[in-house]
Amino acid sequence: MQTMKKIRAALDFSWNEASLALADENDQVLASEKFLLSGHDASSLPDRLEKALRTLNRDLSSVGEWTVGTGPGGFTGLRVASALVIGLAYGVPETRVRGMSSAAGLARSAFSEKSRPEKVLALFDGRRSELLAYGLALEKNSYLHNGYTAVFHTPKDLAKALKEYSCAALEKDRDAIRKFAPEAEEQIVFTPSINAEELIFNDPENFSASPTDLIYLRAAVFVAPRIPRQI
Repeated sequence: MQTMKKIRAALDFSWNEASLALADENDQVLASEKFLLSGHDASSLPDRLEKALRTLNRDLSSVGEWTVGTGPGGFTGLRVASALVIGLAYGVPETRVRGMSSAAGLARSAFSEKSRPEKVLALFDGRRSELLAYGLALEKNSYLHNGYTAVFHTPKDLAKALKEYSCAALEKDRDAIRKFAPEAEEQIVFTPSINAEELIFNDPENFSASPTDLIYLRAAVFVAPRIPRQI
């Protein structure tokens, strides 16, 4: 009896678009889809995954490897994706699970394999007239975090970074970046989506990062701690 090869699966939900991909052990993409969801109502994610597997005549037990996007991104979506993958892999010790920065998926989605820059700065709309930046360096055709993160407050901050990095951003953030620094828009490569399969193929043998190691470049809320009321 022939043993069926395990499926490699990836999920990114770092913003309102969820990206799901399935690949085999030979780096062939078997399924890839994207769909808009509310981070507070992502109940369709398990159904989407099972449907994708059924089209391959497989089921959840076929998934031997999970990669989940860990950000930077929205607080709720990142936690939903992390919790879902951890839950699906729970009690299946032979299943490997890891986290991978969504920024790496963004960079690989923005630049083709033949034109990947050595250094990429992934940019995100930080709201409040700010841009969030996450630095990546290309090593053995994979993008790894180089330790650089920043919150840009002025166009000069971005202009300085553009001298050192190639910059990539999601299309959804184009208007915010144009408003922040109109002259920089043409120097940035925009991509409509983060392709989840790029998370699978980035640094593929490194399973040292947990799906719970979520990346937040800035705290979502600044609130002073409250003293519990005394009764």
